[in-house]
Amino acid sequence: MRSYQLYLEKKMPVTDQLVNEAMKALSLEPVRALRDGGQKTVRLVRRAGEELVLKVVAVGSSSPDALERARREVDLLAQIDHPNVVSAKSSLCELGDPPQGVAWLEEFLDGSDLSDIQGSDPWTWEQAAALGLDAGRGLSALHDLKVVHRDLSTNNLRRISAGQYVLMDPGFARHTLRSGLTVGGQPGTLGFLTPEHLQSYSGSPTAASDVFGVGILLFLVLTTEFPIPHTGDDGDYLRRVAMGESQDLELLRPDLAPERIAVIRRMLHSQPARRYLNGHALIEALEGLS
Repeated sequence: MRSYQLYLEKKMPVTDQLVNEAMKALSLEPVRALRDGGQKTVRLVRRAGEELVLKVVAVGSSSPDALERARREVDLLAQIDHPNVVSAKSSLCELGDPPQGVAWLEEFLDGSDLSDIQGSDPWTWEQAAALGLDAGRGLSALHDLKVVHRDLSTNNLRRISAGQYVLMDPGFARHTLRSGLTVGGQPGTLGFLTPEHLQSYSGSPTAASDVFGVGILLFLVLTTEFPIPHTGDDGDYLRRVAMGESQDLELLRPDLAPERIAVIRRMLHSQPARRYLNGHALIEALEGLS
């Protein structure tokens, strides 16, 4: 059996000392913790009366790629001014010499992550299409820069109070025209992997891989199930991902019009060349069904 390697690294925890150094270096006032623990800590802070999001990431010898990934994430966000992509509000601040951590500021997005709002009831097509269109718009901004997000999941999309979805956390994004980081396999989240994450086809994830990722999200909200569920057996799951063995949407949602099912099926095609090739093509397909 062909073997597949997932991206793994030993993660350093963020310490209170790193957070305090970041607060001082960026002249911030604390408001509250948004996500604490692990290699990344996220805090709501205030600077000159404006509420912002502080992200602090531990870096060092046990996570040699973390510093470069953080630099790349902030550089990417600084290049994009789009309502469906979170914006950076500072440059990268390195903490320590050599750096033991990095910090930067992003705009504060009210609302909730998709992981908190998907719920136990299937969404209507109209609700799912709105998600798909906004995700496609955010991705098109990345794809125009020849950048692939690579790690779409319910934690990386946020619905703000105005109703639109905003793409976040392009920490694993890769510029398709530049050399990427040297890692084992490709980064990703179980349940949200694409066949290209396992390098089942030539090359690394492309813009069409991000389209597959949106297909997973739409399938999930329409059915409350993953198209390729991770049931605990990693080997079996990776085999099904590599082969593109998705569940049949028509069986789970027989009420959906055939042309709508066909769009999701194309997004989840095992061969990247058979999908919509980028965010722009995805938007066109979804708008054509409205």
